[in-house]
Amino acid sequence: MTTTKNALRTVGALALSAALLATTACTADSAASSEGDAEAVGMGIQPWLGYGPWYIAQENGYFTDAGVEVEITNFMNDADMTAAFAADRIQVANVASHSALQFIEQGLDVSIVLLLDASLTADAILSDGSVTDVADLAGQQVAFEEGSVSNLLLGYALQENGLSLDDIEPVPMDPSEAATALIGGSVPVAVTYEPYISEARSSSPDITEIYTAAENAGLISDVLVVDNTYLAENGETVQGIVDAWGPSIDFYESDTDAARAIIAENIGSDVESLDSAFDGVQFFTLEENATELGGHYLETVLPSVDSVATDIGILTGGTDLPSVVDLTFVGGAK
Repeated sequence: MTTTKNALRTVGALALSAALLATTACTADSAASSEGDAEAVGMGIQPWLGYGPWYIAQENGYFTDAGVEVEITNFMNDADMTAAFAADRIQVANVASHSALQFIEQGLDVSIVLLLDASLTADAILSDGSVTDVADLAGQQVAFEEGSVSNLLLGYALQENGLSLDDIEPVPMDPSEAATALIGGSVPVAVTYEPYISEARSSSPDITEIYTAAENAGLISDVLVVDNTYLAENGETVQGIVDAWGPSIDFYESDTDAARAIIAENIGSDVESLDSAFDGVQFFTLEENATELGGHYLETVLPSVDSVATDIGILTGGTDLPSVVDLTFVGGAK
């Protein structure tokens, strides 16, 4: 497993009726294809470091080399991405593992085709210093995005310390807003991820991490999901997208400084401030996907994600997990 970086991701439990609002809910911050261009596949992304290799693929021409045209649309929250996917504004999306299962529970017909990254210290519970341990969160205001990876991490941490979400005072907000609220003193505790962790910690010596995703490696992981109708009709395009991931990771490993600069620019952060953030995530190469996606990920990680998310009420559970993962595009068989 190759150690590398991270970025945003997550998907809230939005009713599919919200898809009707998708035409106004999302904005394209990255490359935009001309309207009506049937050849371009829409990819949903968030400014999370773990999705950064797609920006490398775009800038270095790896999508073109693979024979595909990809229109990357950047979303600032999970709900907008969910709605856009349901409305067919995007056909592939970069999401957290539990979010892929949320899609399915909400009625979206998707498959996981590529394992992107796993967060270690890139997702964390931060405190202003007044709380030093998860066990002391009872009765505290905690800012986090409901239905997201932050919700998943917080719920797991509370469970491990004999508490539940009922024992805290939730303050629902986006990850960036949660960090801002902590920095501004509006809340004593926030759950967020990079680059917001680094930004918060650099703002005050009192802000510290009291829990990170490293406590359960793989719980916070990201995957590429594809609409199954699109997949059935455009298998070569999906293969091209997956193939473009390989040279992007290779470039990151061979010219790390340049790769980090591309990622930082596209997620709107200062590359110098992201060193620790980049070290907080593991990227998976295509070679690793060939064994990991259908191995440890499908057999251990995804069941753990499903179990924890169900226990804390993010998922209802019961999804047939093997049917969700399609190994075809990483050299396996479904």
